Amino acid sequence: MPMSIKNAILLLVVVTLCAAFSMRIFQGLDEMMGDQYWVVDVSQGDHGWYGMGLLPHVVKMPKDIVKALNTDADPTNNVEIYAQAGDFAGDSVYGICFGIPLIMFLIWFAFIIGFPDRVDPYLLPRKIFTIAVIITCSVVVNLFLMRITADFATDPMARIANVAGNHASLLFHNAGIWFAILFSALGTHSHSMHEVAAPDSRQWQTQANEKFSWMFILLGAVTVLEVSLVNNKLALPDAAVDYSVWIIWVVIFMRMFGFSPRYWIKRGRGISIMVVGTALTLGAFYLLERSTGTLGAGFASPVLAKALGVENQNIGLSLMISIYLIFWMEFAAAIRMNGPVKKPVEQKIP
Repeated sequence: MPMSIKNAILLLVVVTLCAAFSMRIFQGLDEMMGDQYWVVDVSQGDHGWYGMGLLPHVVKMPKDIVKALNTDADPTNNVEIYAQAGDFAGDSVYGICFGIPLIMFLIWFAFIIGFPDRVDPYLLPRKIFTIAVIITCSVVVNLFLMRITADFATDPMARIANVAGNHASLLFHNAGIWFAILFSALGTHSHSMHEVAAPDSRQWQTQANEKFSWMFILLGAVTVLEVSLVNNKLALPDAAVDYSVWIIWVVIFMRMFGFSPRYWIKRGRGISIMVVGTALTLGAFYLLERSTGTLGAGFASPVLAKALGVENQNIGLSLMISIYLIFWMEFAAAIRMNGPVKKPVEQKIP
C-alpha cells in the first residue's frame, strides 16, 4: 500500500531538515577558516599526524604568508595546506551539495529505520546501531582518502580535501549512501531472526539478454546526453563525476522501474514523481539563489558566473538533474508509489 500523504510529507520534511543540519556543520567548518588556510603543523608528532595517522595537527595561517613561503626560493620552509574555506560545504553549488545528503538521509530513514510508518520499536535500537556503524565507516574511509591523497600530493599548494574529492561534505554523504546500500544488500539492516530457504535455481528463467540490452541502451543514451552537456558547458569539463552519477541513475532506474519499456509504461506514477519532483526542485533552488545571492543553484548561476566566468554559469546543471532524479526516484520507492497501479478486480455475482 502507498504511504499516506501525511506520512510522505513528514518523511520529506525530516530528511530535508537533517540534510540542512548536516550541511550546516560543514558550513561551520568553512566559517571557522575565514580567509586563511589550515596548514599541517609538523612540529607535533610524526609529520603532524595523529589518531592512527588519519587526523592532522593543523594551524591557521594567512593565505598571503603561505603563498610567500611556498613560492620563494627556499623549499625547506614550504608548508602543506590541508584545507581552505570552500573545501567543506561548497556554497557555490549549494543545490548539488544539498542533494547528496538528501539521498543519504532518505535511505537511512525510509529504508533502514522504516520511518515514519514502519518503525518497529523492538528493532529500532538495532537499526540505529546499524546507522551508527555506517557513519563510523564513512568517517574513517574519508579520513583514509584524505591521508592517502596527502601522501601522494607533491605540490605544496595542493589542498588535501579538494584533491581527495572536491568537497568533504560530498565525500562523507556519498560514503554514507554507499555503506547504507552495502548493508542493505547484505541484509544487516533488517535484523531478521528467521532464515529464508534459498530459491531453487532450477526454476529460474533467465532474462539476462533483455536486461543487458536495455541497460546498454540506457547507458548509451546517458553517454550521448553527457557528451552533449559537456560540449555545451552544461556539465563539469572532465565529465567523470557527472557521468558516474548518470550511471548510478541508470542502475537505480532499472532496479526501481524494471528493465524494459514494457515495465516502465506500467509505472507511470513513480516516473512522474521522479520527473516532476526534479523539475520543481530545480525551480526551487533557482529561486533560492536569487533570494539569497550566495547559495548557488548550480545552473543559470550568478555565483558561478562570478567565480568561473559567464560561460561556466551552467556547469552544475548535469549534476543537479541526475542527483535529484535519483532522490525523487528513491522517494517514490520510499512512499511505495514506484510500482504499477493496482486496479481492483471486479467480482461477478453469480
